[in-house]
Amino acid sequence: MKVRTAFVLCAGRGNRLRPLTDQVPKPLVPVCGVALVEFTLARVAALGVERIVINTHHLAEEFVRIFPNYPKQSEYAGIPVLFRHETVLLETGGGLKNVEDLLLPGPVLVHNGDILTTLDLAALCAAHEKSDALSTLALRSTGGPLHVGFDTATGCVTDIRQTLGKNNPEFLYTGVCVVASELLTRIPPHIPISFVPVWLDALRGGEKIGGLILNQGLWRDIGTIAEYLKIHTDLASGAVILKSPLPGGTPWPQWKMRGADIEKSATLHGWNWLGMDCHVGAGVALENTILWAGARVEAHASLSGCVVREGMIATGNLENVAV
Repeated sequence: MKVRTAFVLCAGRGNRLRPLTDQVPKPLVPVCGVALVEFTLARVAALGVERIVINTHHLAEEFVRIFPNYPKQSEYAGIPVLFRHETVLLETGGGLKNVEDLLLPGPVLVHNGDILTTLDLAALCAAHEKSDALSTLALRSTGGPLHVGFDTATGCVTDIRQTLGKNNPEFLYTGVCVVASELLTRIPPHIPISFVPVWLDALRGGEKIGGLILNQGLWRDIGTIAEYLKIHTDLASGAVILKSPLPGGTPWPQWKMRGADIEKSATLHGWNWLGMDCHVGAGVALENTILWAGARVEAHASLSGCVVREGMIATGNLENVAV
């Protein structure tokens, strides 16, 4: 059956990105002014799904930034978007089970909402639709922890974290997979549980968990302040080129937003992203720094490799810190 629903996981706390995630959920952290999750939403919308389901937990009220009607049903690129709030964080498997009643019939594309990627989602869905697997995982050879044992000859996952003692080459699980409706019957309701024990139980029972190696394209886990700054560095240099998720062909990335106020005596070096209505005071020196909307840098401050959040004030000489 065709994939008709995309489930975008947005409930995590994003602790490694604090203090940014003290202000917004990780999926709403802006990359050159665009919420991280919007890149995912634009790509799953382009895939042709008929419904998008999003789970929320941490700072859920902030989702009004991109969905003004949250938590009521909304839409993205003309596709209905439904929300389910988790009062207790249910992890990946528990989160999917918790939205079971919101899913259209057939397999569902599950996509982490806090990664930046250009993986070939159509190829992943096609691979799953042609197989009899309970789930098909998007895998990569490099880029993070290699925990998934995978038999390239059969296209089958054989182990996860060497739990079953298999010796196949190991790959990165990207946080993107397709799940057959039959797998949902294996997930217990109302408890926090990841996909890992569910997949392992299926493998122990002789069931098929498939995989597809997708080494082409971009895959970034924007999980730390350093990675957050690096994606901006790579966008500024052209090392990373991303299609704008903004509607109507709006140019992106833009490095100075409307209302950004920079005193004439301030000096800017390298790249800097200047958010809406931010203020850079007299004699300030900025280098490779991100100012969120409404951020202020006081006169004669010097910032290098920094992030200043919404409404926050930076003073003095700062390097490689988030304010």
